Amino acid sequence: MTLSVLSIDKNLTRYFKKKFPERRESRISEVTSLAKGWETELFSFVYTYKEELEVVVQNLILRIYPGFNLENKIKWEFDVLTSLFKAEYPVPETHILELNTDFFEYPFIIMDTIIGIDMGECFESDLQKNLVILSELFVELHNLDWKILPTDLDKNESLAPVELIIRSINKIEKIIEELQIQDLYPLLKWLRRNKDEVNFERISILHNDFHPHNILLSEKGKAYVIDWPACSIGDYRQDLGWTLLLVGAYSSRELRDLVLKNYEDVLGSKVEDIEYFEILAATRRIMDMVNFFGHSPEETGIRNEALEQIKETVFHLEYISSFVKEVTGISIPIFDDLIQSLLID
Repeated sequence: MTLSVLSIDKNLTRYFKKKFPERRESRISEVTSLAKGWETELFSFVYTYKEELEVVVQNLILRIYPGFNLENKIKWEFDVLTSLFKAEYPVPETHILELNTDFFEYPFIIMDTIIGIDMGECFESDLQKNLVILSELFVELHNLDWKILPTDLDKNESLAPVELIIRSINKIEKIIEELQIQDLYPLLKWLRRNKDEVNFERISILHNDFHPHNILLSEKGKAYVIDWPACSIGDYRQDLGWTLLLVGAYSSRELRDLVLKNYEDVLGSKVEDIEYFEILAATRRIMDMVNFFGHSPEETGIRNEALEQIKETVFHLEYISSFVKEVTGISIPIFDDLIQSLLID
């Protein structure tokens, strides 16, 4: 799906007039298409209206979720953002959840614009400062009470972190069965066997895609974390393992080690058994890639432009394949074949 700025302008005008008929002289302006996510399209805009004698001006973001059966995902992200904002964790304030598809064909949310820059654009140019900011945000998230989220878990019962890891592994097994990725069974077996050697610590809120490009540095000097549809709860090292895997894959092993060291410095203790969680993250990434390139975008919800981005950075998949072999001794033929096909394309 690709929407023009003109159509966004017209439909936003129509939407706000219908939703807030009491607001006078309602006007949409400065609609701008932003960099698109793997599953979303983003537009910034200015919303102006009169309320009593006051002129109100809001800088907002429209986040559209093109794809099928995404109502639960968008509602979850809205609930997560609302809960985190109330807990004073630095996320944009989110104002509207709209599941009605009459306006943009797909559901959407509207939130505040954070005027500033993407940390990923300046991460290595001001590395030490950004490492501290990233680590402080990450540790702060993991120290929040997970019960602020509207999960379906019984918050009155004692829940062991290992139970959530078992659930994650069971979920992986279910997806492997559904997608018929037999080559991943040895890795699944490795995760089950080595789980018994890991000391599971505490339950945290997990972002599940925490990296510099999901951190915005505002003009006022405050950092905000964005892009929360994959948020869940679990052992904090699940989150950290995913971040370390991505940093190593897209940048370097040396930078991966720096991110881990800075996290440990802020945490005040050493992170144990982190490679187990990096393998858990690698399994998730491999499943996603096999799924994305084995099925249509309509089935998976990923945008065609995102598939092109993956092809352009196939080196990160090579890193993941090598990392899995290094740590576990396991090769994943279907994944290696996919990498070769992307290199040829």
